[in-house]
Amino acid sequence: MCVPTSCDRSTSRSSGAPGGTASPTATSTRCNCDCCVTSITIQNINRINNATHMGHSFDAVIALSYTGAGAKRSCLLEWWEKTNVPYFPPAQTANTWHDMFALIPTSPTLQPWVNRAEPCPGNTTVTINDPPSLGRRPGRTVTRTLKFRIVVKSAAGGACANVSLSATATQVLAMVNGAPVWSSSSYTTP
Repeated sequence: MCVPTSCDRSTSRSSGAPGGTASPTATSTRCNCDCCVTSITIQNINRINNATHMGHSFDAVIALSYTGAGAKRSCLLEWWEKTNVPYFPPAQTANTWHDMFALIPTSPTLQPWVNRAEPCPGNTTVTINDPPSLGRRPGRTVTRTLKFRIVVKSAAGGACANVSLSATATQVLAMVNGAPVWSSSSYTTP
């Protein structure tokens, strides 16, 4: 059964009708269950500081709603990152934006998105935990800047209030001789 606000009425053209006009008997209803992104936030930012790594852990929390019935049209995720110290060469190059979901679609970090429930109709929240960090080892001195732009796009052609929403953040990690320099490190969101 279709919800009227999410269904398109289409009419087929009859070759027997003058000028290809619509035949009133050939009207059909096509319905879609459209995914709409309703919010995206970065939450639960925590410091990682152990014997092997330094960094931050954070949650990208994505709220989705589904309206209509019938064929499902999903939202799309883009997980953009740019860093001066690439960690996935050769696919990732320094100081260039890369969609990490496109580069590493099987990443365990992104599995909550891949395996999300899509209730039609209904609402769901997807929480993706990401722990970007630097490995600690004697002699390692580096300052890494890592920028995030997480984008969720609503189903194309749907009647969603938001075509897309995004969240951004910047992480700076400083290390001297394998020791964290927290006074020069940060994780910020606008």
